[in-house]
Amino acid sequence: MNNKYKIWAVLSLIVVFVIGVAVGVYSDKFFTEKKKSRPPQRQEPFPTLEVISRELQLTPDQEAQIREIFKRSEERFEAFRKEIHVRLGQLREQLKTEMDSVLTSEQQNKMKELMEKYMRQRRRDTSERREDKPRTQIPNEKEKKGEAR
Repeated sequence: MNNKYKIWAVLSLIVVFVIGVAVGVYSDKFFTEKKKSRPPQRQEPFPTLEVISRELQLTPDQEAQIREIFKRSEERFEAFRKEIHVRLGQLREQLKTEMDSVLTSEQQNKMKELMEKYMRQRRRDTSERREDKPRTQIPNEKEKKGEAR
């Protein structure tokens, strides 16, 4: 009798274990496949010219004018980015100078190595992001006419 219960308990544990493994494998595949099947969708921060034109039913003249407005804005944004880049460089240099006044020369050298390490990683991360970067929001004339895509 006692032996019968032991066999029953062992078989029950084996069945529970097998069911647990099966559920784990199935759920892993289910969730993994779900993630892979859905391409990452990035919401544009501002509607594209194509979307604006379609939604507002712009005339070709209006679309051309808005395209020029986008171009001018893009130029202003680029000038602003350059200003920020210069100013950030100045602030970083000021920070480095102030920190160097506190650190020993050995610590300064270690800090320089540390910063170089982080900059290499940052460049690597930036280049990876650029490879994944979506197309520009302002279509050129060929795209507008449907010749490219």
